Amino acid sequence: MDKEKVLIGRKIKEIRKKNKLTQENFCEQIGIEPSSLSNIENGKSFPSMQTVLRIMEKLGATPDDFFNFEYLQNENDLETGIIKIVKNLPYEKKQILYRIIKQFDI
Repeated sequence: MDKEKVLIGRKIKEIRKKNKLTQENFCEQIGIEPSSLSNIENGKSFPSMQTVLRIMEKLGATPDDFFNFEYLQNENDLETGIIKIVKNLPYEKKQILYRIIKQFDI
């Protein structure tokens, strides 16, 4: 359960920052205390369903936007997932993906 708290908190923080909102401004909009939002974003507590709905409404987020946090998992799980996806791709798509990844090779 703690893993879910952390992932939901990271997702809320990501969407909030994407919308260029400070914790204080956002808390005013959704009607919670900054300490509550901080605890949620740091994975110390779950938001109530009412808070989740207000967050999604204020941020214009869909449930999929809000709860899709596969890419926020730990590094080993992320790498394993990437490898699994790549292994199942046809050769032509692997070539395309390789060219994209090489752009990040620093």
